[in-house]
Amino acid sequence: MTTTVSDLSVDALVGITGSSSSLPMIDWGAGHYERTAAELDQASVAVVERAAVQAGDDVLDLACGTGNAALHAAALGARVIGVDGAPRLLEVARSRADAAGLEIDFRDGDLLALPVDAGSADAVLSVFGVIFASDPPAALGEVARVLRPDGRALVTAWVPAGPIDAVLTATGRAVAAMTGQERRQRFPWFDGDRLGPLAAEAGLVLVTTASDRLAIRAGSVREYMAGTREHPMSIVTRPLLEGTDAGAQVAHSVFEILSEANEDPDAFLVHSPYVVHELRRA
Repeated sequence: MTTTVSDLSVDALVGITGSSSSLPMIDWGAGHYERTAAELDQASVAVVERAAVQAGDDVLDLACGTGNAALHAAALGARVIGVDGAPRLLEVARSRADAAGLEIDFRDGDLLALPVDAGSADAVLSVFGVIFASDPPAALGEVARVLRPDGRALVTAWVPAGPIDAVLTATGRAVAAMTGQERRQRFPWFDGDRLGPLAAEAGLVLVTTASDRLAIRAGSVREYMAGTREHPMSIVTRPLLEGTDAGAQVAHSVFEILSEANEDPDAFLVHSPYVVHELRRA
């Protein structure tokens, strides 16, 4: 799922397609999110390791999508619940768990009203998930509610930097210009100085913030661009831009940004920076 803000980017696109917008809400089950989920799996591995998940732990994968973190935690012997609001992605997650011979309880639910008992989780993991909550204080309150007193929560958030952020910013500006939507700032989950006080209000303490980078690969720049057409956000924004001069300009800008940032002359490789926050009960 996720991400960042310079002027406009994924976070801002989510804002544009929010409940007060004339654009449709983003349906994370639309299109083919599985491609993006596969890219994000490396972050899920890192989060499960950082959370020190062990056999017998009760783990909640929050906004689990196709179940990346849930699968890794369950493979270690943890009892896992995965919650997401996209029924199709939950079905994908269940199929993956069945194929791996893992028992995971996947539930349809809202970030602001988790279908999970209070004080039932040793670890809450959210890989680019809870950062899309419409009400960050309420979402953090839910994290605190479901954690056991000695539990820990690991949350990843994109940092507003790098070529993918630049691509999303260019796309967001074009969408905002065409729709006339007012661009509203979203909570900067990546900023520990802002997250710490908000978490404290929810009864959580920000213990550490670690930096990392996500490697994004494809056979070529054009292959990567083609693959993003079925991302749920593209499903919403593509009809606005396709066939227009603005859309052609955005496509050209995206190609230039990615080509300049490409780290692999024989294929395509870029890195997106992100942070991993560890939160504990106060």
